[in-house]
Amino acid sequence: MDENRLILVIDDEEIVHSSVKRILTRLGYKVEGVFTAQEALQKLEQNSYDAVITDLMMPEMNGIDMLHQMKKRKINVPTIMITGYPTIKTAIQALRLGAVDYIPKPFTRQELLSPLSRALRRSDGAETEIAGDRPADEIHENEPTPSPGDCFYLPGHSWALYNQDGTVDIGVENGFMDSIPTVEQIETPLENDIIEQGYPGLKLKAALEVHSVFMPLSGRVVAVNEAITTTPSSLYSHIWVLRIIPSQLRTELASLRRRSKC
Repeated sequence: MDENRLILVIDDEEIVHSSVKRILTRLGYKVEGVFTAQEALQKLEQNSYDAVITDLMMPEMNGIDMLHQMKKRKINVPTIMITGYPTIKTAIQALRLGAVDYIPKPFTRQELLSPLSRALRRSDGAETEIAGDRPADEIHENEPTPSPGDCFYLPGHSWALYNQDGTVDIGVENGFMDSIPTVEQIETPLENDIIEQGYPGLKLKAALEVHSVFMPLSGRVVAVNEAITTTPSSLYSHIWVLRIIPSQLRTELASLRRRSKC
């Protein structure tokens, strides 16, 4: 473990600081902690950090507002959001603002370390927006149903490709794939299972890490790409893993971003 890795932890509960610090310092990380987002922003402007772990619910300024401020101030540090009050709306909002992952309290050691590994790899090679992307919240109620070939994505996690027959193919985002080791095993839902937007739908096992991929849309699974589940190491960002019949397509597209192709 690189002992020069410096992690900033923001939470208004001392027990969370103690828990995170105990886990990370045993692995050789250096950890600094503050109790408010305002203190965190000051430190982020003055010092260089490899990753941020922040609570969502904090006094005066919450985690979402802090992400807004980081974006506004061009502070590009991979961030993991933790909270005891998870909602899909805030989870997706955090991801769209650049958060690497969203972890509900209480969390296990693995639930913390796998996203942190992705965050640190992302800090080693900054992820860039694809030219031509536009927020899907520019899709208005009077806009027609997406056309075949239209692609939408949940930043840093997954993409959704609309097909001619109304089904949607789902794959793993390039930024996610680039920040994990070679995939050794994939856990997927079964055909006819229901997946939900903003919840983990795939688990990728890579080395000693387990990474959960949040789903871009809700719906019923109608096909699983058996070639990928049989040979997990062949998984790349352009390959579909699940095919679904979406259940709330128009409503949920507003939470995603649009790009020219998947």
